[in-house]
Amino acid sequence: MADFFIGFDRTAPESAPLYLKPDSLLRHVMALGSSGSGKTVFCKVITEEMIRHGLPAICVDPQGDLCSLALNADNPEFLREKGVDPALAAEFAAKIDPVIFTPASRKGIALSADPMAIDVGSLPTRDRVYAITSIATMVVSLLGYDLDSDDGAGLVAVLDNALSRLLKAGKFPRNLDDFTSYLLHLDDASKEEFGRYLDVKKIDHACQKLARLDVGARRLLFHEGLALDIELLLGLGDNAAAEPGKTRLSVIYLNTLHSQEDKEFFVAALVERLYTWMLRNPSQDPQAMFYIDEVAPFIPPVRKPACKPALSLLFKQARKYGVCCLMATQNPADVDYKAMAQFGTWAIGRLTTRQDMKKVQPTVKSLDPVHVDAIMEELPSQKPGQFVLISPDNFKQTHRLQCRWLYTKHETLDDERIEELMDRPWQSSDPESESEAETVRERFIELEHTLGEEQTLQQLEDLPEPAVEEEEEDELPPDEPVVGPSSTATLQVDPEIEETDKVLRKAASMSTKEFAAKAGIGEAAARGRLMRLLAAKRAKKFKVGRENRYYSVASGLRPDLGLERLVPVIVSRVSSNDAERAAREVRRSASLFGMIGDDEELDHVEIDHRLVIQLSFTEKVTRMFLKRLFGPRHDEMLDNIYLHPENLKIVIFDPGTGIRLEERPEEYASRIVDFDGAVTFEEKRPAEVKLHEAELRNRKSDDVIKESFKRRFKATPKKVQLVFLPVWNLHLKSRSRASTRVVVVDALVGKPLEW
Repeated sequence: MADFFIGFDRTAPESAPLYLKPDSLLRHVMALGSSGSGKTVFCKVITEEMIRHGLPAICVDPQGDLCSLALNADNPEFLREKGVDPALAAEFAAKIDPVIFTPASRKGIALSADPMAIDVGSLPTRDRVYAITSIATMVVSLLGYDLDSDDGAGLVAVLDNALSRLLKAGKFPRNLDDFTSYLLHLDDASKEEFGRYLDVKKIDHACQKLARLDVGARRLLFHEGLALDIELLLGLGDNAAAEPGKTRLSVIYLNTLHSQEDKEFFVAALVERLYTWMLRNPSQDPQAMFYIDEVAPFIPPVRKPACKPALSLLFKQARKYGVCCLMATQNPADVDYKAMAQFGTWAIGRLTTRQDMKKVQPTVKSLDPVHVDAIMEELPSQKPGQFVLISPDNFKQTHRLQCRWLYTKHETLDDERIEELMDRPWQSSDPESESEAETVRERFIELEHTLGEEQTLQQLEDLPEPAVEEEEEDELPPDEPVVGPSSTATLQVDPEIEETDKVLRKAASMSTKEFAAKAGIGEAAARGRLMRLLAAKRAKKFKVGRENRYYSVASGLRPDLGLERLVPVIVSRVSSNDAERAAREVRRSASLFGMIGDDEELDHVEIDHRLVIQLSFTEKVTRMFLKRLFGPRHDEMLDNIYLHPENLKIVIFDPGTGIRLEERPEEYASRIVDFDGAVTFEEKRPAEVKLHEAELRNRKSDDVIKESFKRRFKATPKKVQLVFLPVWNLHLKSRSRASTRVVVVDALVGKPLEW
């Protein structure tokens, strides 16, 4: 494999080019430098060279700076002026298969991470113990506990012990929901055993918080899109939607996650899976790269976020398995020194603070003791793109590097630009046929559908001791603490946070500027108060264009999904007992037709809600002959019609037979039998309804809905409104096979629903 071209020695005659040996990257590369020093550009240069040489890369992008690796440079002459051979840029462009993954969001390619989705049983004993502890640590951190506190450490011990017990019994949970069910239904003996690590009341409180992780928007972190998989991210195997002959560059954009805890959890889950993958796929040569930009918040020197143990272990072990690591930070003093010690190549850009200089000096002294003073003196005066390059594996002496120009554009992309990138065709050789080419999103939606059935079976793999789910749903907004007469939690009231929340609740959502005007303070102060509210998990934020908007969790609204007021929900008529009877009827019917009903038993039932489009309209209906003799020829009708949100089929409701979908069941829309007059509607906060975000995001636009209606009926569409239909999910478990299927029945008459 050829060496990696990274730039020029600015002190050498004729600016001699500098190269890194591919093998040297196994000892990892670190870029340091203050904001604007060019450290991210340097890391992108390394990433470009990896791809150009056919080595896949996973890049963790906290801010949007790495997403532009998907934007190839389009001016060969400009590249030549900057000292870059356009042929190398063309080689890179022909090789790259870029995909931007957006955890818990459909802005890019949606990616989810269930902490239990690790095949722990297949690991060697030592690694198995580490993996279980790591899973327990991730979950406890996700719940908001300080891992160094007594409660945090005690809860880690409880979860670690519980997972070890389940693994030993051959009942390791397949997903977080299974593990939650197990913990919520512990017997007295188990509670007594776990009480050695943490007070039982605190365990119960933690289990309540754990149950709420899978409710509301935060559940997208575990269920939205494709499951986190290293083969997918590296473009390997049959289920990677890979472009033939190209090399996968996976950028994981973290700004779709709204809290630092969620970001730390996702990085931890990613690194855990990468570690497991490399143990199973060892290589003495470089085979992949892991790059995390602005790493300081994820591996600080004192605090212990969920991802810190996993990152520390990866940096220690990755070189043995062919995984190269790359990280960058503008604050070396904020990175754990033990982690930094694992890196063999250092590119040090401009540093200006005494604290950062002091942190770097011991490493510089150990690598170049003769010139340490001269190096330290020149660091504050370096210009953007200039670095002191120390790499004993590549050079005998320190070099002054002028980083080369990128093969790609260097921009910071937001959610909107990412969405555009994933919705356009890639590398089309025929510009005229580009509109017909498959987009990146289409490739991965097809993959998601292909894997959907298999993933569903995995997620529904049940525990031998199934939990019976309560009929009542938890109606608290996600992440809100449970505090009541029996709670052991102590409610700390911060007057400023309470006032901030009170102001924010005056509207469905606010920009920083709008909040500042309402609160009567400056924008800088407003931003600080909103950040405190976010940190307290009392608010969430989302983007509209380039603008950040904030909303109060306590409002129960979901303005990020367009739900800015109470939503109409059809009142359920079918109780959980009725749903269980419906499950028995489903089994009986399946048995009669020679299907698998005899082999099944009901595991549990759960309430759910599906999105339905309500469209109001006016329509002229021709009156009967006799009525036309004594009055107007037409009746002017004002009515509603109900539509499926994606295929726009008409929803028919018959109290005797249930719900069905048809294209055009009647000549007149006003004669269709539907929910009007047959059901009761109530208004609920969106946070109280089990939302399917994909349905809300993928539904047809109002204009498309109205045009489709006008093609079918001679009527005038008026207003589009979203309503929610209650359904029961019946989980039926096979007695003879390790499989489960889900049958959906409506919650109005209890009949099977084909949706």
